[in-house]
Amino acid sequence: MEVILQENYPSLGYVGDRVNVKGGFARNFLIPRGIAIEASSRNERVLKHRLQHVMAKRIRLKSEAEALGKQLAEAALEFTLKMGEAGKSFGSITSRDIETALKAKGFEIDRKQVRMTESLRKAGEFKVSVKLHAEVIIAVPVKVISEAPPVSAEGKEARKGRGRKKDAEAAAEGTEAPEAVEAAAAEGEKPKAKKRAKKAEKAEASEE
Repeated sequence: MEVILQENYPSLGYVGDRVNVKGGFARNFLIPRGIAIEASSRNERVLKHRLQHVMAKRIRLKSEAEALGKQLAEAALEFTLKMGEAGKSFGSITSRDIETALKAKGFEIDRKQVRMTESLRKAGEFKVSVKLHAEVIIAVPVKVISEAPPVSAEGKEARKGRGRKKDAEAAAEGTEAPEAVEAAAAEGEKPKAKKRAKKAEKAEASEE
């Protein structure tokens, strides 16, 4: 069934929008509550009269939305995300977080008015769209700051242990290396000493 919205209903549209919904939803909820009127009313005169009021309200709400939009554009939101060592975030910023932050600043915004293709999972500056009216969409500045997670006592001890191990390895390499060089040099000198001894023996024999 096609209906015309008399009130803003973010999940469907805004005042003056024509939308298609299930007949039961329209007859049992939207129309009885005055949220919408049936677009194909048999009484054309009544429909035309209602549409005049709806369109007048639409124009008024657009003006109010534009005024609100100017305030929203200056309402910078700031969030903090905890990041792991590999740069992976613990959690994300969702449309519900945007809604909560805006309400904390005094803006009555429904989560369904926040248009996000995906959650924010990294640090940086972003623009999040908020639809205030069928013809008014505002970009709200959002800043996300990264925060390193606190290191536990066990983590600190583990790091200290790794540091001590590295120091010990470095010290061991520094002390053992010269001894190894000396040992290699001594092994290399043995053949030379034998050759010199044989030459000396031959010389003595020739002299005799």
